[in-house]
Amino acid sequence: MRKFIPGIFIILCFLISGFDIGPESFEYNPIFMLRSELEKSVRLESPRMLVNPGKIYLKDDLIFINEKYLGIHVIDNSDPSAPENIAFLHIEGCIDIAMKDNVLYADNAVDLVSLVMKPDMTGIQVTSRIKNVFPELRSPDGRGLSYREQLARPENSILGKWKHR
Repeated sequence: MRKFIPGIFIILCFLISGFDIGPESFEYNPIFMLRSELEKSVRLESPRMLVNPGKIYLKDDLIFINEKYLGIHVIDNSDPSAPENIAFLHIEGCIDIAMKDNVLYADNAVDLVSLVMKPDMTGIQVTSRIKNVFPELRSPDGRGLSYREQLARPENSILGKWKHR
């Protein structure tokens, strides 16, 4: 029976570790942020170039183009022959938007935020935040957090986005 004890011990170690024995070679790294940082991350910024555009939403003379995981480009389309990039709404973890009346709704990682923009795009106001409405973001290649990434996750943090290695 004593001959089997080292073998049983090794098998138990594998089971406890979840078979996570080699270095991880994933294409994307999770980027965590503290919840307090996430809640302060919604702000109006100057326009920027589109790099990784996502969904598009049209409201009156404005076009809203999602920049995956970063926020929303605001394009003035009052002259369709010369659309003008006028602002960027920085919203960490944003991949989807919707509007009703003059209220813009967006995902802020796991939270749903609603905000109102001034008509001249000189400011915004977050009118509500519903925490933990959405599941955590999956990586662009479809995976969730590995066991090691979960263990390394800082306390009180939110998975804000995934960064390509």
